[in-house]
Amino acid sequence: MAKKNKKETEPVVRPQADQRPNAVPVREGKPYALTGFRMQAILLALLGLALYGNTFKHEYAFDDVMAIVDNEYVQQGLAGIPQILTTDAYQSYLEKKNGSNQLAGGRYRPLSLVTFAVEQQALGINTETDAKAKDAKLISDMHARHVVNVLLYILSVVVLLYFLRYVVLPGQPMVAFVAALLFTVHPIHTEVVANVKSRDEILSVLFISLTFIKAFRYREEKKMRDLVLAGIYFFLALLSKEYAIVLVVLLPLSFYMFRKEDSAKQSAKSFLPYLVPFALYMLMRMNAVTGPAEGAETNVMNNPYLYADLQQQLASKIMILLDYLRLLVFPRVLVADYSYHQIPYTTFANPLVWLSLLIHVGMIVVMYMLIVRRQVLGFAIAVYLGFLFLVSNFLVDIGAPMGERLVYHSSIGFAIVVAWLLCKGFEQVKQPAMSRAGLAGVLLLIVGLSSFKTISRNKDWKNEETLFLTDVKTSPNSVLVNNNAAASYMFIAKKGATTEEKNKWFGKAVEYFTRALEIFPNYYLAHMNRGLCYYNMGHPELALPDWDTVRLYSPNQANLARYLSIAGQYFFAQGMKYRSANMQDSAIIEFQKCAEATPQVPEAWYNLALQLYTANRLHEARLALESVLKFSPNYADAQKLYALVKDK
Repeated sequence: MAKKNKKETEPVVRPQADQRPNAVPVREGKPYALTGFRMQAILLALLGLALYGNTFKHEYAFDDVMAIVDNEYVQQGLAGIPQILTTDAYQSYLEKKNGSNQLAGGRYRPLSLVTFAVEQQALGINTETDAKAKDAKLISDMHARHVVNVLLYILSVVVLLYFLRYVVLPGQPMVAFVAALLFTVHPIHTEVVANVKSRDEILSVLFISLTFIKAFRYREEKKMRDLVLAGIYFFLALLSKEYAIVLVVLLPLSFYMFRKEDSAKQSAKSFLPYLVPFALYMLMRMNAVTGPAEGAETNVMNNPYLYADLQQQLASKIMILLDYLRLLVFPRVLVADYSYHQIPYTTFANPLVWLSLLIHVGMIVVMYMLIVRRQVLGFAIAVYLGFLFLVSNFLVDIGAPMGERLVYHSSIGFAIVVAWLLCKGFEQVKQPAMSRAGLAGVLLLIVGLSSFKTISRNKDWKNEETLFLTDVKTSPNSVLVNNNAAASYMFIAKKGATTEEKNKWFGKAVEYFTRALEIFPNYYLAHMNRGLCYYNMGHPELALPDWDTVRLYSPNQANLARYLSIAGQYFFAQGMKYRSANMQDSAIIEFQKCAEATPQVPEAWYNLALQLYTANRLHEARLALESVLKFSPNYADAQKLYALVKDK
């Protein structure tokens, strides 16, 4: 018998955990085996489509208004891109609302806005002049934007899977797949995918993953093309959102951990080429972003710890770290906003603060020990804590205590840890069939529960009304949620068929505006809109105190002058009606209200003075006429009447 060729009988040696040969295969096994990249990518793509397909007919909600609907640069299409690249993300919106930057550090994340502008060009610039037709076009466009958002999410998940298989978990395709699976189905990501504005988060993860992939490709193959692409992807990640700054630490750390031949010093030096795109980004950012407007730091809506002392600030920030972890482990209740005063200030007398401190200090210690050993969980914890630290308010004031979208990047580290523990835990079961069945059963349970929560939560993000009328029930102490729920009722009221029906919903809006003002009495937007509700209900006398409050503390609020002018005209008409009926006292009251609403309108003061003169209240008439002549010195009728009362 012929001797078998030795080469044919040798076993195939596959790379083990944390080993990194020069070329790690990503597509192991048969093309459509579950361990193969192709099948895993297909499964994740189909799952992503199933989870978020019900958002395709969604409209705009929450921050979509600032980023898209009222962003003139986006609405201009390609013509608006130069302005997008050279200004703060919210500048166009603020200009339209006659506002100013209220956020420390500003917001420079132009890439998502550029994609919105490109979409607008493709969908057609909105040239409708009729309000209903214009809004219908906006909604139609948003349907297309939601489709793009889901497709980009699916793409980012597939690229994330490649990153996990190639960089973090080479030789462990099932652990990488489980991590990507847990990331894909996590309900806390609904805000990112269902709210189009949060495309910046999706693009950020996409380009961060691509940066790692190409950076490692260059380290292994030394092709300059890969280094250039890695730099470009890093630059695009920075333009997506500030999170990519964390790569200043994570990228050299990954070189150290996953390239056994690299020392800590070599790993740090390997990051030097990436300082070029980083410097370019910083120059663009500094040129585009200005500091917050004067007085912004005194607004609790942008400075959530304004009313907290130093102990409360520190304790509350530590406590919120535990809240993030709780949401990742058990995302039962999700809300769109956690701003003032949804999360009460706390102190170190709260044992949960100490529990949070213990857990996170423990994480840091364990992370260090694992990094020294170059164990993958050390990198996973670094990913979790690195991105979390950026949004924790310890480093910079981000303008909000917490947010579900803010833990999107950190959840990658969380998913890696959970996937590793699950897979390694079931590997301890001696019988392979039972091990696989047990892991599959746990994953099916997690995917089933998470999918149910994700799909149901997506429905809440359909539009402004569904979102805030839902969230006000689970976020009753948030000023912003109460205000936006009230605004939703205003919108419903305007569509009412009868006066009775309109008043019912305006009344409901007043309840929530009042609730917002009970929490934060100086929230001028609530004063403005509550006054508008009162006016629409036929009670302008109740509207005037609200509008006066706005005028006193925030006189430049958009639409304030118009509302006061409308109120002034109403009171003037009432005054003339009472004058015709010879009801002097009532006429005086109405003309006084008119003068209060529009103090710079001479006719308001003149008619008040004339009515006071008729009632023989000459001293008061003289004071009113002096107000007329202050604004209009050449007012002939006022001069004549003043001559009669000036010595009275």
